[in-house]
Amino acid sequence: MEKKYNQINDQIIPKKNIEKDVDIFRAILDSMESIVFVSDMQTHELIYTNKKLKQTLGYDDSVVLEGQKCWQVIQKNQTGVCSFCTNKRLVHPDGKPDEAYEWEFCNTLNNRWYRIIDKAIEWPDNRIVRLETAFDITDKKEHEKLFREFDKTIETSRKLKSISTFAGGVAHDFNNTLTAIIGNINLAQMGSLDSETQEYLENAEKGVMQAKGISSKLVLFGKGSKPLKEKTDIEILIRQILENNFYPETVIFSFEPESIPVPFYADPDQLKVAIENMLQNSVEAMKGAGKIDIIVRYLDHRPKNPQISIFISDSGCGIPGENLDMVFNPYFTTKHMDNRKSKGLGLSVAWTIITRHGGHINVESTLNKGTIFNIILPVFNQKGLEIKHDKNFEHQAKPVLNKTNIWVLVMDEDELLLDAISQMLRHLGYKTLVASNRNQAIGICKTAKAGDKKIDIALLDFDIRKGQGEFSTMEELKKIDPDIKGVLITEYPDDMDEKEINCYGFTSVLDKPFSIKHLKDKITGILAL
Repeated sequence: MEKKYNQINDQIIPKKNIEKDVDIFRAILDSMESIVFVSDMQTHELIYTNKKLKQTLGYDDSVVLEGQKCWQVIQKNQTGVCSFCTNKRLVHPDGKPDEAYEWEFCNTLNNRWYRIIDKAIEWPDNRIVRLETAFDITDKKEHEKLFREFDKTIETSRKLKSISTFAGGVAHDFNNTLTAIIGNINLAQMGSLDSETQEYLENAEKGVMQAKGISSKLVLFGKGSKPLKEKTDIEILIRQILENNFYPETVIFSFEPESIPVPFYADPDQLKVAIENMLQNSVEAMKGAGKIDIIVRYLDHRPKNPQISIFISDSGCGIPGENLDMVFNPYFTTKHMDNRKSKGLGLSVAWTIITRHGGHINVESTLNKGTIFNIILPVFNQKGLEIKHDKNFEHQAKPVLNKTNIWVLVMDEDELLLDAISQMLRHLGYKTLVASNRNQAIGICKTAKAGDKKIDIALLDFDIRKGQGEFSTMEELKKIDPDIKGVLITEYPDDMDEKEINCYGFTSVLDKPFSIKHLKDKITGILAL
């Protein structure tokens, strides 16, 4: 009897130990922050699921998942075995478990990303089953996406910085030529001309001023003008754009402004150019027919840094995904994009203006359906205050009574421009000295000083490609003659800080290209100081 009791007891104790081990093992798996399940590799039926799986996929604890198909429980709208099932990867050709397989997947049931480790193992009943452990990496994926977007932004900035330097140089040379042309036109107009010739010259001058608009785009895309921010009504600005531009009648515009007026500080002129360029891009994308929606929203999810969001969506041909990163590149085009072509600097200029306002542009597109651009801009400047800017560097000019013996030094390496400016100055009654570089200018100034010849004004042309050489030149001229007054000729008048240029000895700036009248007004104003 005792022997039989001992035999029964020996059988009960191992069973209790096994049950205890199972409870411990289950407790460990249920406490894990990762999803764990086991499924039959032949029938795809679930054999085991931990609590995390039920919690994550929205199943109640009381629901029994064991016995159901894994593809029905874990995926959404699945009517059969998943096309991405990894079972075949887990078993060696000899039928034995192979190495673990690691992969990443976005679950179709909850749209979250997981790093998955699958492993074929031998189950207690000698079946080969699939053990899957899934770790949620959604946050990691979001961070990776942000980093990729940041890298793309940095790369775009690098490309645009390089190209913008080139564009700034082109604008400089272009404006030199325009100034020379308009100067000679003005000089010709002062002669004895018949009405027909006078009309030709007037039309030529108008053509030069139209060309200045092209130059302005290059300037914006190049070194660019600093935004002169002021209180701006974004609704009025957009309505003015829609009313004042001649868009095809076959293009329908829908504008939905923010319901409550928002205080918004921006450079209205630059912002207008940016939005006009983007609207023109959308019109071209739709081949001149379709619908463009414009929506303005105030984003106050960050009270200390509120933002304005401007959505521009079109019903055009869309942009292929592989080209989205290039749409803001200057003169970007591809044969596969049909009419969605950046035919100039339009989108590049828009991107440059928005980024200089401290904002950015997002773009989403679906082929054959359309594209959505989202302009996001800060409502205020960095300090949250209104920015005030005085465009007038010089004081109010007083009448000049006598300009006899006024000497003007002109420095520019462009001989055509140098000759045109000196001719205009001589026609206005001033005496001129010309220099093609810094050393010549300094030498002329020293010679004039030694010979008791007073140089009253120095006109120095600013070239973006050569840094601030004109600034150091002006400093040297001031050392030779402290009374000399400097004028900086530039495409970037709004980008020049009054205090900074005064420190270098400049009294004023002259916006290029300029006519003989503008030159006269500038010189007259400076001499009156």
